[in-house]
Amino acid sequence: MSPRPWNLSADVDDTDQSLERARPVLVSLHFIRTALLRRLAICVLSPVLGILIAGLYMLAFPPPHEAEASLILTTDAGSSAEAAVATNVSLLQTKTLANRAVSELGLSMTADEFLDTMKSETVGSQLLELRITGPDDAEAVRRLNGLTTVYLAFRAEQLSLQSDVLVNGLKDRIATLESEITKLAAATAKLRAEGGPDSNRKLTAASAQRGALDARIETLQQSVEDATLRNSAVVESSRVLDPPTAVAGRATRNLALGLASGFIGGTALGWGGVLFAAITSSRLRRRSDIARTTGSSVPISVGRIDPISRAWRWLPPLHAAARRRDAERERLAHALSEELMLPDRSNRLAVAVVDNAAEVSYAVAEAARSLAAQGRSVTVLDLTGRGSRGLRAALPPTPGTNVPTVLRPRGLAPLAHQAADLVPVGHWDHDEATQPSLGDATLILADLDPAIGADHLTAWTERVVLVLTAGRTSVEKVATIGGQIRGAGLELRFAAVVRTEPTDDSSGALRVGQPATSGLPRSDRHTTGLAEGTDIR
Repeated sequence: MSPRPWNLSADVDDTDQSLERARPVLVSLHFIRTALLRRLAICVLSPVLGILIAGLYMLAFPPPHEAEASLILTTDAGSSAEAAVATNVSLLQTKTLANRAVSELGLSMTADEFLDTMKSETVGSQLLELRITGPDDAEAVRRLNGLTTVYLAFRAEQLSLQSDVLVNGLKDRIATLESEITKLAAATAKLRAEGGPDSNRKLTAASAQRGALDARIETLQQSVEDATLRNSAVVESSRVLDPPTAVAGRATRNLALGLASGFIGGTALGWGGVLFAAITSSRLRRRSDIARTTGSSVPISVGRIDPISRAWRWLPPLHAAARRRDAERERLAHALSEELMLPDRSNRLAVAVVDNAAEVSYAVAEAARSLAAQGRSVTVLDLTGRGSRGLRAALPPTPGTNVPTVLRPRGLAPLAHQAADLVPVGHWDHDEATQPSLGDATLILADLDPAIGADHLTAWTERVVLVLTAGRTSVEKVATIGGQIRGAGLELRFAAVVRTEPTDDSSGALRVGQPATSGLPRSDRHTTGLAEGTDIR
């Protein structure tokens, strides 16, 4: 029988499937809801913080109070309405008027600052509405009272100056005509004294000229009276129609708008930041994504398992939280001990951790204590980088009856491959001639790093359980470590998740048709460490 030809494409497909990473994030309503619920504290506190900041800002810079008034500004019937309105508004915006108002009111501000507190609006050709702001209602009303008084006086002054120019011009013309009449009277008296044949004709002409001058003077005098009367009418009829009053509810409305702006801004920043971080994050959170990335099932997921200090457990909320963490830690420890003690399997199990050695060490210590309580000889091999505080805190350093023994390499953990590299924790000065031995059950806590790999675990075990923390490690790192475990010939039994998010409603089971990546068959493994059942002495 001819051997089956090697199908390169099929192997490449299998490799791609085994290293399949989490699917791209699809932004749906369910995704948005899950992301917001995951950071519920931020979503709740951000609007509250926005309102608080807005309130403090408005307390430090209170919104101004406002007063309003209406003025009737009559104009000369012969002038253009548009020009009159433009003139009225222009007079209101002059620095001369502002300086007079500031001086009259006794304010400590510049003319430009006072002009910034004023607003005007023309209604029709004669009605002008004024608004002014102040630190409180009474001050705003006082300022507007002073402004209207100063403005009406200033406008009357400007209109009177304009009328006076016209009246003075007419009076100058009248004076000129009167001088001409005086000269004409002198000439007429001279003609009468001289007599002569032409005197009567000249006297008649002079009399006619005198009559014309008198008529022109009378007309000009009438114009003077008309101009004076019109100016007086415009000035006297311009007045305050609606006296200055505080705008009701203005401060309350400003306060409501400010707090609403703070609420909207805080919500936008908080929720937007949460959604942006969720969309751009490459960290694994869901059980289904972890199963897909590692190529192994995720049969167990727990919440937080690190214990709360006994000094704080007297508080009812922390006491309840501590009990929940204890229960979650016992669940993970039970799963590890059950996997370790499977029949017809090696009595050594590696608990591979990624970026969470300190927390997972408490579950490993719990599993070791549980097995020791059953009368087994238990050894915990600490291959983490700096030593796990959970093992130091939960397991005594001195070996004894039914007490788990904690061993740690003398040097770097990846370089420990034999008994001479191990030493009991807390006994670095022990007799080097006496080498430690592994017990009936051995748990290996190993902190994996993609830069180092997982080959050193083959010296101690054939089975690995990978424990991850939800939302802490990136897809690339988990996929790399999963590939290194498989490449070393180790059997990845399953993955466990710590700090599982309550919003994770996915399944940790492998998809139908997805190959499991639990390593090579046992007969084909490349074992570089101790044979099963061998004691280190």
